[in-house]
Amino acid sequence: MLKRVPGAEEILNTNNNQRQGGPERGFGSGGDQILINGKRLSGKSNNINDALARIVAKNVSKIELIRGAATGLDVQSQGLVINVLLIGGVSTSSTSWKSTNKYTIGNAIAPEFLLSHSGSKNGIDYMFSFERTKELGGFSNEEIYYDPQDLRTGEEDIDGNFKFSDYKINSNISYDFEDGSELRLNGLFKPGTFKVHEVQIQTGDNPDYLTWNRLNNFKEWEVGGDYNHDFGKFGKLKSLFVINRKDADGGVNRYSGEGEARYEYATEKFKEKQGEDIIRSSLTKSINAKQSIEVGGEAAFNSFDRQFMNFERSAINQPSIIETSDDVKIKENRFEIFANQSYNISPKIVLQSSLTAEFSKITADSIFINGDSNHRDTSFKYLKPRLNLRYDYTKQDQLRLTAEKKVSQLGFYNFVAYFDQSTEEIKLGNTNLRPEQIWEFSLTYEHRFKNDGGSIETEIFYKHYKDYIGRVDFTDYVDYGGNSVSDVAFFALNPNSALRDSIDFNSKPGNTDGANVRGIKIKSNFRLGFIGVPQAVLTLGYIYEKRRSIDQFTKLKRNFPWAPDHTVNLSLRHDITKWQLSYGFEGKYESA
Repeated sequence: MLKRVPGAEEILNTNNNQRQGGPERGFGSGGDQILINGKRLSGKSNNINDALARIVAKNVSKIELIRGAATGLDVQSQGLVINVLLIGGVSTSSTSWKSTNKYTIGNAIAPEFLLSHSGSKNGIDYMFSFERTKELGGFSNEEIYYDPQDLRTGEEDIDGNFKFSDYKINSNISYDFEDGSELRLNGLFKPGTFKVHEVQIQTGDNPDYLTWNRLNNFKEWEVGGDYNHDFGKFGKLKSLFVINRKDADGGVNRYSGEGEARYEYATEKFKEKQGEDIIRSSLTKSINAKQSIEVGGEAAFNSFDRQFMNFERSAINQPSIIETSDDVKIKENRFEIFANQSYNISPKIVLQSSLTAEFSKITADSIFINGDSNHRDTSFKYLKPRLNLRYDYTKQDQLRLTAEKKVSQLGFYNFVAYFDQSTEEIKLGNTNLRPEQIWEFSLTYEHRFKNDGGSIETEIFYKHYKDYIGRVDFTDYVDYGGNSVSDVAFFALNPNSALRDSIDFNSKPGNTDGANVRGIKIKSNFRLGFIGVPQAVLTLGYIYEKRRSIDQFTKLKRNFPWAPDHTVNLSLRHDITKWQLSYGFEGKYESA
């Protein structure tokens, strides 16, 4: 249903991308732009896209589209918010299933299955599901190497395949009390594996035949819930909680040569445990007919333990020797106190303001291969204001102005050592990082076409970073005698200097200043009713995003890593209801 709503496809894709990147710790005030019965899903790994896939169509009452700031929403959003209203209070029971077979060229067929059962009885709404997911695929790459004189020295052909599979068991239960209170609980259990086999054939000055085998096993579970109660003149209480745990282990075995000459030259192993306990509660009260205020707090307790070991040997008959070891144990306690106010200045103007105070403490202990240890105990305090002004100067036209300060969450993976497959080297971690502070400003104009015909939106934005996290030079510039020598700028200008052999170059994630982002986004989606195809939706998007930071090695401005300046999106979906058929396509272009 949502995929047939203009503008909803982008939100669904955004949720998928955020899930692949990993959710932030805690709930925060952002959250998904899709609500169920006006409430955000009280889950992290148990996400909204999966919950939508388990809802039977006949249980949907209607879908509401909400633009801009609106009083009483569980999320703060300056764009479109979708609210899926379900039918409740009627004794029902239904079962649905979906079977999928995927074929990727060069691989076997990957079957998938989803079984879902939902119902309502005696005021209890319930849903249970079992899902099997499997992904098979391959990849190939060709690399050409040159020496400093731009002479070709060799080639490398890379071919590989991967296999991903997991199982998901989900449950959702909700109950409406006679006094109007609501209780919802959900659970998730998901084990899985990820395997990669890669072959690298190197020719030229340094010929070799390499085989890499990677295996990761993981398991996670989660329990979440929320409770809502109306205290009358004292306001409405909303409380959410989540408890989840994740365990993973695996590594990579790397082989050189073929036949009897084949031997294992390197091995990386890791073990990892993560945990998160969150509780968020707030009280919303109407001050008068035009104003309401929400006050509350959130507490999030996180743990992250990871062991990494790297073993190497340079010849077939040599024993493996441990080269790198990093054992990191991290605990984070984070608290937020927030106040959100919504003020309907006039029927056309709404101002939403908020102020959040964040307090966090991180303790990190690292134990290295030589037995040395590093202990970090750091506390942070931040104030995060936000203003969102919405002006509906016609029923179809809206202006939105937003100013907000955000504070990023530190990625615990930046704290520990890991093997970077793209550069084929061990990257060290840094436990002394500070969160990024970002001031964001945006001005948005949106026009919605009549009769649910779609919309067009243009946004101009600017972001300024403090404590931007990037690769930083941590090299100790001393020679064999321990005497200080020139820094990295000297070696950039003198690449053949004999001093290079005496330096142990070292880069790690670190904080820098001088980073900013500016750009423009244009989003549009149209129902093609004007050409006689009202059930077809065309989506076009363009983003120009100039992201620049000071390179800590060259001291020059450069783009953020893996960040294109120009992105173009195009998609079409056509539903033919009488045939129960839909088809479409999507494409994406990113500049180099």
